Amino acid sequence: MNTDTKWPKNLVVVRHGQSELNVALDLMDRGLEDKLKGLTKVRDVDIELTDLGIRQARETGKYLGEQDFKFDACYSSPYKRAVHTAEEIIAELPYKLKIFKDNRIREKEFGVNHCLPWNEFKEKFPEYYKARKRDGKYWHRLPGGENYPDVEFRLHSFLGTLVRDLAGKNVLISTHQVPCVLLRSLFEHLGEKEVLALGDVPNCGVSIYKTDKLRHQEGRMKLIEWNKAVYDRLHSGAV
Repeated sequence: MNTDTKWPKNLVVVRHGQSELNVALDLMDRGLEDKLKGLTKVRDVDIELTDLGIRQARETGKYLGEQDFKFDACYSSPYKRAVHTAEEIIAELPYKLKIFKDNRIREKEFGVNHCLPWNEFKEKFPEYYKARKRDGKYWHRLPGGENYPDVEFRLHSFLGTLVRDLAGKNVLISTHQVPCVLLRSLFEHLGEKEVLALGDVPNCGVSIYKTDKLRHQEGRMKLIEWNKAVYDRLHSGAV
C-alpha cells in the first residue's frame, strides 16, 4: 500500500453512454411519450445503451487510453448501461482491465416515479407530487426511492473501499448522473444549492481527480477536469 496518500493517485469518473431512457426522455420533451411509457415495464438495471451510447463509450476509451497513466482497477455500477459503457471503454485501452461491479455506485432509485412522465406522475400520485414540489429533488424521497443524501451515504461507504484498497492507484469508475455529481459533492463538501447548481452530466462525461500532495500532507482529491465530453463529433445533445 502506498503510504504517501490514502486516496487513488488518479480517479476518473464517467457517466454511462446514451441509454434508451435518455432517448425516451428526449422524445418526451418533444411531446412524444410512448417510448418512455414502454420503459415503465423495464427494470432500471436492465435499460441498455443505444448505438450512439456505444460509440460514445468507445471514443471515451480512446481518449482515456491516451492519458499518462494506466488504470489499475475499474469499478462499475451493476446496471447494464454502466457495465456496457465500462466494457466499451476498456476495449479501447491498450491493456486489459478487470471490472468490479459495486451496488453502491448505482443510480439514484426513483421508486414509484420510475420512467413516468411528470403529468402522469402528478395524476397518479397527487400527494407525492405536491410533496416533491415542496421538498425539491435534493431532499424528497419517493416511496421505494432515494433522495440525494441517501445516495451520498452509500457513496461515502464506497470511497472507504478506495481508501482501503486502492491508495496511490489509478481507478476508473463507470456510473450514473447522480453519483457523478455527489462524488464531487463529497470531495468538495457541497450543500444542496451547490450540488443542484452543477447541472446535468452529459452521457460519457469524463471527470478526472488527482491527488494533490503539494497542498496537503496526505493529499486530497483535486478536480482537474469536469464533465468533458470527448465525442463532440458524435454528440447529439442527449444528456
